[in-house]
Order: sequence, then C-alpha cells, then structure tokens
Amino acid sequence: MRRASRFVGILAPCVLWVPSIFAQTNPPPADPHEMVTRQPRTLTKPPERSAAIDLLARARQNLNMHAFAAPYALKVAFRTNGNALNEGEGTMEQVSDGPHWRWTAELPGASVIRVGDHTHVYGNHPSEPVPMRVHLLRAALHWPIPRQVSGMAIRAAEAEYNGKQVECLLLSGAVPDNPAPRAWVEEEYCIDPATALLQTWSEAPGIYAIYDYAGAAEFKGHTLPQQISIFEGGVLTVEARVESFGEAPELDPALFEPTPGMVDAGGSFTLWGPSRFPLRVDPSDGPASTYFQPVIVHATLDAQDGHVLDAEALQKSDRELSRSAIEMVRSASFPASGFQQEVFVNVQFHLPAAQAGGPPIFHSSVGWVIWEEHRKHPPVGKVPRPGN
Repeated sequence: MRRASRFVGILAPCVLWVPSIFAQTNPPPADPHEMVTRQPRTLTKPPERSAAIDLLARARQNLNMHAFAAPYALKVAFRTNGNALNEGEGTMEQVSDGPHWRWTAELPGASVIRVGDHTHVYGNHPSEPVPMRVHLLRAALHWPIPRQVSGMAIRAAEAEYNGKQVECLLLSGAVPDNPAPRAWVEEEYCIDPATALLQTWSEAPGIYAIYDYAGAAEFKGHTLPQQISIFEGGVLTVEARVESFGEAPELDPALFEPTPGMVDAGGSFTLWGPSRFPLRVDPSDGPASTYFQPVIVHATLDAQDGHVLDAEALQKSDRELSRSAIEMVRSASFPASGFQQEVFVNVQFHLPAAQAGGPPIFHSSVGWVIWEEHRKHPPVGKVPRPGN
C-alpha cells in the first residue's frame, strides 16, 4: 500500500529519544499548555510508586460516574472548533437511576441517543458513528485516567498551576532512553495532591484538557469540573460547561426503555476510552536515515470493522507531513473490537537519506509506505478505558 506525499521543512537532529528499535527522534514541539518542561524523576521505589498510583486512583474515582448508586442527572453544553466531521454548538445529557442509564448528544449533523444497563445497549441510530468531538468530550469528563497503572512506568514532576503546586505524573509502557521532559509515548496527568482533583490531562503531546472547578458542585462525594477546555496544537478545540449535576429522585422509568425500533435493530455499540499505539512509516523508495519524526493522529475507529471514521493530526508545524500522517492512518487496517474506539496513533516517519543510515535529506516529494512488520502484526495498545 503506497501513498505519495510531499515532505518539506527542516527537522532539527536532536538526539533525545533512542528506543531499542529506533535511532534518533526529535522531541515533541513546545506547547503553551505543557506542564512538564523540566526533566521529571522516574519513580522506582515502592513507596513513591504506591503514592502516585493512589493519587491517580483518587482522581479517577472522583470522575467515575459508574460508581454512583443514587439517581443523578447531568447536563453539559459545549462548543467545538476544528476539522472534525461534526463541529459547532452542542449539548450532552446523561441520567441514571443506578442500574440503568441514558445519555444523549446533539451536534450539527448528528443526534445520538443511548440507553442501556450492564448487559444491553440500544441506540436511535445503532450503527451510525458517534461524532469524534462527543467521544473526546465524554472521555475527558468520564474516563481520562486508566484503571490499570500498576505495571506502567511512572515519572513525576512538580509544577505550579493557578498559583498552587500540582503533581504531574507521566505514564508509559516503558521510559525511553534519554527522554525529553515529555516523551512522545507518555500520557500526562497533573493533579492537586490536596484535593485529588485532576487539573490537566494530556493523552498525547499536542492535546491538553484543562479542568476548571470554580463554582463546581459536589454530589455524593464527587466533584465534576465546572468547565473543560481542550486544546489541540495550542488552539481551543472543545469548550464545555457543566450546566447542572446532581440528584434526580423522580426519573421516569420510561426514559430507560428502548423503543421498539431500537429493540428490532438488535442493540448498538458502546464507546471505549482512549488507547495509543505506534505506526512506523518508511520511505517507499530509496534508503532511510537514522532519524524519526513522529506525528500524533487522533482518530476514532468503527465498532464493526475497525475502519477510521474521523482523524486529525495534533502536530501541524509541517502541514504536508501532518497530511501524510492522516493518510497513513486512514490507509491502515485496524482490528474490529465491537466498540467505537478513540485512538492516538504515533505515526513515526522514518526520514529518507541519500544513503542508508546517513543524515536525513529533504526531498520536495517523498512517497511513504507503512512498515511491513505492522501489516504482519497489527499494533496493539494498552487496554482502552471503558465508557458507555
């Protein structure tokens, strides 16, 4: 599978990440919302790892709406801006009586209704995809922090946020050799250690969710942010505000009943939270250098066959390389999971050279091809975070 694309610009030959199978990789570009700008410390001692894991668990539990036994109602208004298929003014509502739940979302060009319980899920358009912006917002609000972190590498750094000290934890499968302050493979969570409230979340370099709790109401020991702002490449992409959140003692049981049409359709899929994996891309013709340039592609995958529903590049300093990254992800094959997935694909461009292993050269046009090893063995990321 070959896709031709242009490759222009100058890429600094910084030797800041040297994985065992790669050589030299440029660090993530500077971002105004990146909290970790100095080298963090790697947590190796059991007491400090336990403290970090406990802090993550407390922050995750605060946003875990699946833990609510009492009926509740949540209303969110949001505005999106970007290049996704559906953008504009939107609303999202969710209610639960404990064992049953119902959520709806409205966005230009899309209307989503899901009702379900622990065993069944139904929808108004059961096979149609949920817009990427809705998927992203639900991830940021309900399941930004993974459950299983005990086996992950953890780096930590203190930072100042809104005049107070926060603990920033960087998670990855393995800490790269000689990493930048923020490595390409790391997720980042900055948490107020006094309250265990999540302040910022970055699933991958280039995307940052900022949580604002000013005026937020507490309900049954849980505090949802009053506002969530999501930036991509320094640009405000999603701005959401929690309009109301609290007890709903008199919910009509009919809210949780699927319509006859929903039942006849045989049920619908659920959403799963973000996961990450690499996708190596080589020059299609000619030798390659020892340098790699990553571009993170944020995408959603179809529940039935795994094809890419929507995709955007998070790094856009080189537009042609970003466009090529999106093309590579769209041309790749991903296994179906039965869930609509939100993924962050680390497209690793193996830069061309005049001779094998030499320094990179800058053609006016380069053809790219997905590394054959990825075709033989589809990349597998960490277990995605469940949603509904």
